[in-house]
Parts: sequence; structure tokens; C-alpha cells
Amino acid sequence: MRTAFLGNGVFGLPALEALARSGHELAALVTRPDREQGRGRRPSPTLTKVRAGELGLPVVEIDDLSSAAAAEALAALEAEIWAVVAFPIIPGELLTIPPAGTVNLHASLLPRYRGAAPVQWALINGEETTGVTTFFIDAGIDTGAICLQREVAIAPGENAGDLSARLARLGAALLLETLDRVEAGTAPRRPQNTALATPAPRLQKNDGEIDWTLPAAAIANRIRGLTPWPGAFTFLETERLMVLQARVISAEQLPWERDQLLRPGTLGGFDDDGTPVVSAGDGSGVALVSLQRESRSAAPGADVIRGLRCECGECFGDD
Repeated sequence: MRTAFLGNGVFGLPALEALARSGHELAALVTRPDREQGRGRRPSPTLTKVRAGELGLPVVEIDDLSSAAAAEALAALEAEIWAVVAFPIIPGELLTIPPAGTVNLHASLLPRYRGAAPVQWALINGEETTGVTTFFIDAGIDTGAICLQREVAIAPGENAGDLSARLARLGAALLLETLDRVEAGTAPRRPQNTALATPAPRLQKNDGEIDWTLPAAAIANRIRGLTPWPGAFTFLETERLMVLQARVISAEQLPWERDQLLRPGTLGGFDDDGTPVVSAGDGSGVALVSLQRESRSAAPGADVIRGLRCECGECFGDD
């Protein structure tokens, strides 16, 4: 089946590669134009465009999806179906172009976690399972009829980068199965239960600051969900520290007396392996396994705290 692939980001790479190797005819990759990035403001292509070039695939760049030029360029591909992965919202008037419709690969078990950051919010909220969904795009945001789904368990300590990479590989196979089912006329279309919908809004850089008044489990989950982007961080006086990995220390395992009430965010002591432990809002602790100072490489939390000459009783946070 002649297919156009619409995608920009890293999540779509396994699907693009799988589609290029499949028996389906890939009309083109549709992606945004190069953008200036970095200090030198050099044009930077999307990751999918780079990979498409390596695979020898045609590339169509579209800047404004609402323009007449975009409609003409997409119609000219003469694709029977569009496969969408990590791409901006497509205007409703364009969705009538492919006769077999438009399918989207989404990194959650819809209707759970509709929005731009489903992997991150699943981790932030402490979910134990997640998955991938293919659905037929309609006028809403992630509201279309579900085609196929695959559920997976979230590994303990898995962060958003690791989980996203795993879901991207799983999703690539699911997308190909979806296209096969559409071509065979056996693709299911199951309406979503709106009552079960939950949001997964786009994250901003300032969402990464750690609130030490939260329970330790919530802090650890948030660090997992914010890694690698936008990144979880805290302050030690004026020093900004990225927290790359952490683990929960129960009240029974704290390196200080349980009846010693510490202000949330206080460096209370060190775990058996020397990892610094910070007090959380529920009376338990958060072990800072891996930290990164500004303009430096990641390092074990013990090494960073030692280098900062931080002593027990000092507090993290922006106060």
C-alpha cells in the first residue's frame, strides 16, 4: 500500500526504518524544514530527514500545514494512507486527502495520556504499565478510533528516555501490523471511552524543578519522567544541579533518627554506599544516585556532594 510517513522526532525513527524495509511502498517522508540551532545558528534537519537521506527515501518539507501549498504537496504524493508519528496536529481539511485515512502511533494506551508527553506523564504518575496505540486521526487531539494496542510493564527505575526508546521499537512493529490490516480490510476501529481519558500536556523547562515537600516516591517518579528532558533539577545555594537518577529510601532505612524531623530538602546523611540522602515531605528520603553540575559531566551523587563540600543539614531548593 502506498504510504506517506509524517514525522519529525526520534520516536518515529524505528517506524520509518521498519516501513522502508516493509512491503509497503513509501511515497515520501514528510517533515518540517531545517531549523537554525546552536550558537552558530546553523540549519539543523530533523532526525527523520537525516535517516531518510541515509535510506535513500524521498523527502517533502512542509512548514505551514494550513497553507494551500501544503495541501498540494501532500495530495501530489498520491498516498493511499498516511502514517503519522511525532508530528504536529494535522488540520481537519487535510485528513480527507488519503482515501484509506490517517493512522497515528501514540506512546500510551489511549484514552489514557492524550497529549504531547504521554511517556513522561505515565512515569511521573507512577504507572506500572503503559504501551502503544495506533488510531485513526480525527478532528480531536488523540481522540480517534483505536486500531491496535500493545501493553508493556514499566521497568523499575526506567526513565523517560529508556522507556520511549523501548516503546518506539514496539510501536514500529504495531504500525506495520496496522498498515497490513488496513490493506487487508481487517483493521478494527474501536471508539475511545472519553470518560477514561487523562491528559499528558507538553512539559516546559521550569517543570523540572524538584519540590522536596512531595513524598519521596513522587519525587523519584518525577525525576524518572523528566529524564532526559526537560531534566529534573534543584539548587544548592546558587549552584544548579541536575538530578539524573534517584531512589527512594524508606523511613525505616533513613541514615538519621526517625524522630529527627528534617525540613524537606535537607541533606540528612548518606546511604551505606555513600550516596547522599535528602529528606522528602512524607518523612522518607531520596537518595541522589547521579548528579550533574552545570557545564560538567554526570557523576555519582556522592562525588558531586563531596566536591561541593556540602554538609549534613544544608538544604536543597531555591529558598
